[in-house]
Formats: sequence, structure tokens, C-alpha cells
Amino acid sequence: MILGRISVQWRRLGLVLTVVCLAWMYGSALLAQSEQVVDVTIKDFRFVTKQSPLRLGFPTVINVRNEDAERHDFSSTMFEGIPTRIEKAGVIVYGRGVGGVYLDAKQSAMIRFDMTRPGRHAFRCSIHPTMSGELLLLSAEAA
Repeated sequence: MILGRISVQWRRLGLVLTVVCLAWMYGSALLAQSEQVVDVTIKDFRFVTKQSPLRLGFPTVINVRNEDAERHDFSSTMFEGIPTRIEKAGVIVYGRGVGGVYLDAKQSAMIRFDMTRPGRHAFRCSIHPTMSGELLLLSAEAA
């Protein structure tokens, strides 16, 4: 009788631990999917972009890091008219029509916004006009 109770308690504990582990795993996956991330590194007067396919209507974060010894700018018309948040050196700037961000040597910034317009979105450095790149936004989910 005592062994039966202990066995039931261990099974219940195992079930509770299983549910907790599954909730943790799926919760982490949902949080990770809640924002689409683009990494842009400025190095040797070039933009190096790492991104997965971007989808319409999803919160987007662009992490920009300047690894050059010169000051650069990351600017784009993709931010025009949409709420944008820029986080840089402990300062947060909100607004519509924020054109971009200047980055001194070895600095970084995060730009947060919702992708609302499909297509190719160019970005550039206004200080060095030969520097440019682009992001591609898909308008439909792949089946």
C-alpha cells in the first residue's frame, strides 16, 4: 500500500516536471519568434547583413554595429511614417519618421519597428555615399 502511494506520487511529479519543461521550451520558442532580427555589421566601409526572411506585420529589430574606426550612419526610408524606437548607449529615442542613427567607432544600436511595407528596402551611410545595402520583406507566408 505504501509503495503504491509512493509510485503514484513519483508519477505525478514526473508529469508535473514534464509539463513544466514543455511550457518552458515552447514559451522560449514563442518569445524567440515574436521578433524578427536583422544583424548589420559595418566593417571596412561596407554593410554586412545577416537576416532570415522578414515577414509583413511582425516586430523587427535591426542590430547595427560599427566595427570601423570611423563614424558611420545607418539610414533608410523604410522607417518613414512608422513608429520607430532606437536604443543606443543607454538612450532611447521614439518617433515617426526617424531616419536612422549615427554610430561612432565601435558603437552599436538597436532599431525596433514593425515591418509594414513589402519589398526591397535600401539603407545607406549618408557620410560615405558608396556604402549601401538592402533588406527584403516578403509580403506572404510561404506554404
